[in-house]
Amino acid sequence: MKSDNFGTFQLTQTWHKYGSCPQGSIPIRRKGKDYNPALWHDYRHPKSSPYKITNASQPNSLGANNHEYAAIKAHGNFLGAQAKINLWKPVLEIPAEFSVSQIWVVGEGDSPLNSVEAGWIVGRGDNLTRFFIYYTADGYNSGCYNTDCGGFVQTSSIIAPDCSFTELSTFKGGQKDATFSIHKDQSSGNWWVQVQGTQVGYYPSSLFKQLSNMATTVSWGGEILNWKDQRRHTSTQMGSGHFPSEGGLGTSSYFNWVQVFDANNTAKNPENVEKFITNPNCYDLEIDDNHLDTNGYGFYYGGPGYSNKCQ
Repeated sequence: MKSDNFGTFQLTQTWHKYGSCPQGSIPIRRKGKDYNPALWHDYRHPKSSPYKITNASQPNSLGANNHEYAAIKAHGNFLGAQAKINLWKPVLEIPAEFSVSQIWVVGEGDSPLNSVEAGWIVGRGDNLTRFFIYYTADGYNSGCYNTDCGGFVQTSSIIAPDCSFTELSTFKGGQKDATFSIHKDQSSGNWWVQVQGTQVGYYPSSLFKQLSNMATTVSWGGEILNWKDQRRHTSTQMGSGHFPSEGGLGTSSYFNWVQVFDANNTAKNPENVEKFITNPNCYDLEIDDNHLDTNGYGFYYGGPGYSNKCQ
């Protein structure tokens, strides 16, 4: 897969300051002596699906397990999707919550939903902005982040899942973004994950039933987990923590160069896009129809989480 949309930003992760991996080997993040599997489970699960939520346009509707979304969807037959995603460090009110900006590539049908996901996440106790991948083959009854269990075949010696980024965007300052993509190889059928032009690895086609052929839905956007601590909506931020209406570039977070790979393996802008906002008083999304700030097809999204109207 080739693209001219990577720009000049050289994506780096924190571990790069210690060197690089020899050719033929891969970097794997060490868990460390303080790693607690039970806490890891609490921070990162339960994962939920934006496709199970109903009444998404209602301001006070919540997603399953208190997951909330500001995202867009496209339906059809796809071989993948990509986008440049703005890198931020949203603030979480409590450690057990998280904030995610990602791409979902989903297969739906008679069998349980399949999903391959990639983007960045904050929320596992250390509040670092980390690259993550995720998949489920049974409608989120079970699933796996990064390389925590079998499934993902890592091939890159340069980029590692679950490792943090060194450069992030700043409010009304420098903006950093990276191109994330999920793409089905038509020869092998495997689903490859790519970041800023680097093939990180793949999910074998044999893991899936619905995604063994093509995806039927693609989404892009933000997701947060809100536990409603003390019976109120917590102030966990999405994206930059600012609404799209607050000023656009440098203020709100963004996706640009949003594209799908259609059934002919052609990259193009999504069509008949559906906005999906579970709680617009807390988080919102505005499509950049004029393309003045975002390149190609893009949108601004995010929010502060807690305000007088956010409940």
